[in-house]
Amino acid sequence: MCSLNLKQLQDALQVEFSTDKWSRENVKELLTRYDPSHLEYKKFCKFDNHHYYRVIIDRGNDKYNLVILCWNYGQGTPIHDHPLAECMFKVCQGSIKETRYNFPSRQNAELEVMSTEELHEGEVGHINDSQGIHRMENESDTDVCVTLHCYFPPYKCVNTYCERSGCCTNFTINSN
Repeated sequence: MCSLNLKQLQDALQVEFSTDKWSRENVKELLTRYDPSHLEYKKFCKFDNHHYYRVIIDRGNDKYNLVILCWNYGQGTPIHDHPLAECMFKVCQGSIKETRYNFPSRQNAELEVMSTEELHEGEVGHINDSQGIHRMENESDTDVCVTLHCYFPPYKCVNTYCERSGCCTNFTINSN
């Protein structure tokens, strides 16, 4: 299995999603084969002191989005879902902590943690709503993190959740 640079990954995803016969396993294999040591992803990177940075690098003919997320020290997402979408991601630089939660079972109930996992450079993760909701965080005090995400199909809104109450708020995704 040969490695892919970023352009080759984009071309392979275009082919994979050119029909309705794409598969989760093939997308995971392509992300696994992507070699971030080529460093092409860095031209999209921007680190903000207040919030992680998100930039869409490939809109994938409206069948998927390929997105770079740049995480400065201690930054993370709110707890969120992926409505009717798959999210696969590869850690390009650093490490990222993913905490998964069960969907709230009732109002005003604290969210229940299902699992916590630290993913390191080169590792691939996957989540969809059948697996719960999650938060991603760069817990490092000294190192930045960069992740490459493939969302299929693309989406514009997510629901964010309060950890203590389970309350849900609709949030529109910034599409840089």
